[in-house]
Amino acid sequence: MKHTIQSRRMPLSYERYLDKVHGGWIGKCLGGAAGAPVEGFKKVIEKEHYRSVMRTDLPNDDLDLQLLWLEVLQKKGLDINALDLADAWDRQCWYPFSEYGIFLKNYERGVMPPYSGAFNNPLFKEGEGCPIRSEIWGMVFAGYPEEAARYAKMDGSLDHAGASVDIECYYAAMEAAAFFESDPEHLIRSYLFYLPPGTPARGCAELVLKEYVRNPSDWLLARTRMLRRYAHNEFTNSIPNLGLTLIALLYGGGDLDKTVNIAFRCGYDADCTCATAGAIVGILLGAKKIPSPLKELTGENFVAGILLDRKDFTIEGLAKETALLGVMADKRWGGNMTDIPESIRIPEDKRKETAPSIRIEYLDIPSVNPERPCRIRVVIHNSGNEVLKGSLVIHRIPEELELNKNHIGLQLMPGEVHEEEIRISVREDYDRLFDKNVMEAEFAGISRAFGVCGAAVWEAVGPFLEPLTGTEGNEGDGIGEEAPGEEEEVETGPQLPTMECMVNNAAYLDKEYIDEKDLEKAFSREDPQPVYQAEDMLPMDETFTFHGQGCIYLRQKLLSPETRRVWVIIGNNDGYVLWVNGREVMRKDTIRLWTPYNNYFSVELKAGVNEIGLKLLRRTESLRFSIAFRRHEGDFFHRKRWLTDMASVRLN
Repeated sequence: MKHTIQSRRMPLSYERYLDKVHGGWIGKCLGGAAGAPVEGFKKVIEKEHYRSVMRTDLPNDDLDLQLLWLEVLQKKGLDINALDLADAWDRQCWYPFSEYGIFLKNYERGVMPPYSGAFNNPLFKEGEGCPIRSEIWGMVFAGYPEEAARYAKMDGSLDHAGASVDIECYYAAMEAAAFFESDPEHLIRSYLFYLPPGTPARGCAELVLKEYVRNPSDWLLARTRMLRRYAHNEFTNSIPNLGLTLIALLYGGGDLDKTVNIAFRCGYDADCTCATAGAIVGILLGAKKIPSPLKELTGENFVAGILLDRKDFTIEGLAKETALLGVMADKRWGGNMTDIPESIRIPEDKRKETAPSIRIEYLDIPSVNPERPCRIRVVIHNSGNEVLKGSLVIHRIPEELELNKNHIGLQLMPGEVHEEEIRISVREDYDRLFDKNVMEAEFAGISRAFGVCGAAVWEAVGPFLEPLTGTEGNEGDGIGEEAPGEEEEVETGPQLPTMECMVNNAAYLDKEYIDEKDLEKAFSREDPQPVYQAEDMLPMDETFTFHGQGCIYLRQKLLSPETRRVWVIIGNNDGYVLWVNGREVMRKDTIRLWTPYNNYFSVELKAGVNEIGLKLLRRTESLRFSIAFRRHEGDFFHRKRWLTDMASVRLN
């Protein structure tokens, strides 16, 4: 269904607009301070009110990144793109947490949005990190929901994909429309189309609305029923947090204190849900209608945790800066704002001049290995007024890689778009393959940097299988079992395995299936096969298609540019052993749900080649194992960027 820009139905005075922007930022700051102390608890919070725990002295990423986006808009104007945001983030925001860290890792390797949000991001791509950045777009594009959603989609693509981006667009559209609304329920229903039909996000929102109609006074029951369908083990997952945000808005009934408190008591990513719900109600009310005790709770100032080029840290000052951009946006898209004081200085609308451009599209995942090339499409748009002639050249090609074509002569007429598909492969005689391979496409004086990640090259042996013996089978507890009757003849003859053993194999972490003290020699006696790790997750089930339980060994030669201590971050769903340079550094004999942070510890890597060995068990239906490295530098791993400067050395 095509939805057009829903312009303002009536004029909006500058005074009323500024008041609502101010109210939105008060609600955002109040909610963030209320929810931060209970962030991550996935149960109903026992505290009766957020006042008893709220913290206004802590920075909050929910606000910090929006302050950065505001700065980008102030410096570059409205015609920004995702790369403008990405560059600012890398330059000024140190946050490497979860999806933020994945974005920074991809950015360092030249994988830019929209690919930076989806690649190597299986768990956190649907996190809360981008829905919490929606307010800046809704406030700047007040009354223009589709524009707000368009910018939100651009923003979300940096570090997310799928539901998270849809939800940020949904929130941004609601916030843009909230300047002309008074009823939270009507607002929620009116913009549901930003959540695609049939998706979990849409289903979650519709379920909450249904529960509200059925039980309009029992938010706890609505929470219970929503989580029965949409609970998630990862507390920042955007879908249950969407449900909790909508519960707070509906059952809060437009009361800011009640709305924030319901979100607070619902738990999960509480600083996010409280802040989003608080911001929406704050816009609906406007600062003048927010009770003074709540304003006093919030205080006049906010705290920032990233590098910003600003001196004013008051909420009122933030509102005025946001409103100036909103006036500029309104003049471009409608000019419906009235009573703009002559004393305010509206920023100049810095429209970008139309100029030729280069865009890189990945036709495969942005990774290459010795057996699978990466295809890219270079899209050149001559949006200027002159004929462009020259050669399309890819510069800075790593010596391990090669292109099927380069130095392509082109002539583009004004308005013409040319697409060139190029295949990037690993040379047959390569001796190492780096994780980071940043190149540059150039034509007629315009250029675009891009990257292709080199897959980690492992070799593997296995699977090693053995039958489950009778002593390990399910012997039963006797309940419901019938012993042979007195007259029943007990069958004698060959002793067959039990039924449990007939349908199961076994694998044991403490049993050596090869010589674990010398993996290189042991591998030489087996039949190793390559495994290429394009992302942090090893493609074990895709590579090993056997059924049932088993044990697999892997080894890799990892090149480090220097001697250093690093964090090893492991996600596992079964038992494993890790060796580094012949020394066992980690052993876990557990069966659990995979997450990327199941295990983390530090190890010393030497400068040059390091021998990495793995022993992996599969005792359930699948084997999920991820391994990656982060900087150590004496700090907890979650506060450090991922390493991108290592390489896999060829094994044969």
